[in-house]
Amino acid sequence: MSDASVPLSPAAADEQATLGPSAYIVLGLLGQYGPGTSYDLKRWADESVGYFWTFPRSQLYAEPQRLVGLGLLEEAQEESGRRRRTYSITLAGRSALAQWLSRPAGFPELRDAGLLKLFFAEQGPPQLLSQLADEQMNLHRARLAEYEHQAACMPEGSFEALPLRMGLLYERASLAFWAELRA
Repeated sequence: MSDASVPLSPAAADEQATLGPSAYIVLGLLGQYGPGTSYDLKRWADESVGYFWTFPRSQLYAEPQRLVGLGLLEEAQEESGRRRRTYSITLAGRSALAQWLSRPAGFPELRDAGLLKLFFAEQGPPQLLSQLADEQMNLHRARLAEYEHQAACMPEGSFEALPLRMGLLYERASLAFWAELRA
């Protein structure tokens, strides 16, 4: 039986419709990297999906417990010491992830405070546009440098390299846009 055809528990089937992106991030990270703690999930997210999907990192501490209750994750807790909880994805969790991956992604979201301020910039002081452009160019240069460093360290052709490639294109386009406004 393939992972995609594993039946969900009744609770998981009812709740799957209410699973949000953070649940799929947890399932996806554990499916990709293997068992981990909530701290591992935070670290993995910060080094990967956190670059293009913003969400409160506190969800990576609360969401695994909910997914355990739905049968999508298993939990093992240390007997002594810090009593850390290590989570791993179940077959039902892989099935839920596979079903989510098979659905259309929908239209992308863009939440850019720089563009929001630009929209209202004519209501601000005259120097606002140049200050905003300078600030945004510095931010995009720094992120571009970070992405270029990651790209140099990443094996070419990996699926993880594909979103990074889009990130590089986005940062270069943003730099060009803000430089044009600055000029």
